[in-house]
Amino acid sequence: MAVYKQRTCRMGLNHLRNLATIRPVRRFFDPKNDVAFKKIFGVEQNKPLLLSFLNSILRREGDNMIEEVELLPQELSPQYEDSKKSILDVSCQDKKGRKYIVEMQNKRLSSFIQRLEYYASRTYSDQLFEGADYLELKPVILLAIANHNIFPKKIQCISYHRNREEKSNICFLPNLSYVFVELPKFSKCSEQLETPEDYWIHLLKEASDENEPPKEAPIEIQEAYRVLERHRYSPQDISDVTGLSASKVEELKNQ
Repeated sequence: MAVYKQRTCRMGLNHLRNLATIRPVRRFFDPKNDVAFKKIFGVEQNKPLLLSFLNSILRREGDNMIEEVELLPQELSPQYEDSKKSILDVSCQDKKGRKYIVEMQNKRLSSFIQRLEYYASRTYSDQLFEGADYLELKPVILLAIANHNIFPKKIQCISYHRNREEKSNICFLPNLSYVFVELPKFSKCSEQLETPEDYWIHLLKEASDENEPPKEAPIEIQEAYRVLERHRYSPQDISDVTGLSASKVEELKNQ
């Protein structure tokens, strides 16, 4: 048993050294990782990246483009003392007060859809304070990226979901909407990328296996790759991913 534990520990340390060592095949951190994802989209200095991502995936153009966003607290405070506390990956609002939630789901979760519906409805209802008018409620758009398939094959990589009246197929209830990006359904290689939308999805799916950003990548995409490259070597970042203490990570890097 002692030999097995020693061997397992040694394997874990070797894996960590691989993470902490500059290797061409692992130049970029995986953006699907919670720490990396929030460093790209959830910090003040990278708001231009978030804007580019939202406008690309939501396909906003012209007067409909999102020009500015304000990052909002990630925590949905419990409504009651014994209520469940929820932490969003990224939450923001635009100048018109419309709310955007961005969620990255790396592993398959049976309750994923229900959790997203809860996040959207809570964000919507939390806008209304005592004495406020219901007309003051602003739309909530939830954008979910999944590293697995959610819907049948006939549903495209990016799908848009709204409440619609069954017979007319008209949306009369527009204030809650969902956008899903299913990464496994994206099949373009780096030479086939054309739009910012393509480049963003490619980055999320493939960045950790690349040595260089794709050629002709837009400026925001290039910056996102730089973010992934910079924080890869921070002991605290690696600590957040591996669960080891930052001091232990630093010690292993120096061995």
